[in-house]
Amino acid sequence: MQQRAAVRQRRRGGKKKIILISVAVFLALCIGASAIYLNIHYSAGEAAMQAMQGGDGVTVSETDGAFFFDGKGEDAALVFYPGGKVDSEAYAPLMKRLAAGGIDCFLLKLPFRLAVLDMNAADRVVSGYDYKNWLVGGHSLGGVAAASYSDSHADKISGSVLLASYPSGKMSENAPPVLSVYGTRDGVMQQDKFREAQPHLPKLSVTEQISGGNHAGFGDYGAQDGDNEATISADKQQEQTAALVLSWVQLLQSKMLSR
Repeated sequence: MQQRAAVRQRRRGGKKKIILISVAVFLALCIGASAIYLNIHYSAGEAAMQAMQGGDGVTVSETDGAFFFDGKGEDAALVFYPGGKVDSEAYAPLMKRLAAGGIDCFLLKLPFRLAVLDMNAADRVVSGYDYKNWLVGGHSLGGVAAASYSDSHADKISGSVLLASYPSGKMSENAPPVLSVYGTRDGVMQQDKFREAQPHLPKLSVTEQISGGNHAGFGDYGAQDGDNEATISADKQQEQTAALVLSWVQLLQSKMLSR
């Protein structure tokens, strides 16, 4: 009897050991797969790395959690959330253009290149610098974070710039105006959800399109999976985007779009 009991005890112990080993292997595989996924990303191109060197009256430096594009402007600054799985530096050409045009820019560096992992990353910048008009913006998934931050910090933010993006839900009545810009050749953004979101943007929001532009053309990181081929260069798309943003911010500053 005692021998049979001992055998059963060893069997139970063996089963528990097998279960524990199986769970450990499963968790290791999940962690490994997650690490691989998080480290697969779109790398900044040559034009982006060149823009990181500054020039044209713009100096580029590294601050706590962001790259600072310091131009001739003193009143307005844009805090920018990069798109998901894209190197922050890929947006340097656009940030440099904006800074040269009078809007200083803070290009956020995000954990694993995902804005959803640090939705309030803009806090580190807004609390550390003194500008009359703070703007937040973002591309694609980064725009979702920017819209959320703008909505929840309406007392600090003058407006938000969404590139190939839209809010995850209806923004509050007190949310600052939005400038929404998209390319007509965008093959990544969900067009139906984009159209559904337009009526729910804050008052005085503006939507602009760039003819021939696509999803990836707002940055310099090459072709993006699922995107359509643009009929204009990324450089041209960024030039037009910068012009739209600069013009819109001038309206904000002149109180023509005051809430």
